[in-house]
Amino acid sequence: MGRIIKQCKIVLVLNGRHAGKKAVIISNQDEGSGDRLYGHALVVGIERYPKPITKSMCKKKQNKRIKLKPFVKVYYCNHLMPTRYFLDLQVDKDLINKNSIMDAALKKKALTAV
Repeated sequence: MGRIIKQCKIVLVLNGRHAGKKAVIISNQDEGSGDRLYGHALVVGIERYPKPITKSMCKKKQNKRIKLKPFVKVYYCNHLMPTRYFLDLQVDKDLINKNSIMDAALKKKALTAV
């Protein structure tokens, strides 16, 4: 049986703060590596979805409700449920990787790039 968790696959996060949120796999390690001896994946997802807007709302309120809040995190593969969908996402691997999310300034830069 082939591996299910691949790059650009859309997944649902099952555990943790982002449980129930949708995310996209950027990179994955099936056997684990270095500091994480288990299979894990680097994911980018949406922490806060945009809220619905109506015609009667002013422009300021519409702009505030339209904003997204992304997240970047490394998850254990058992905490992700893959869907059948793929997202053709072009990501700069130098900007978004496991080392960049450890530093707060680099993580902020990576989130703005997403």
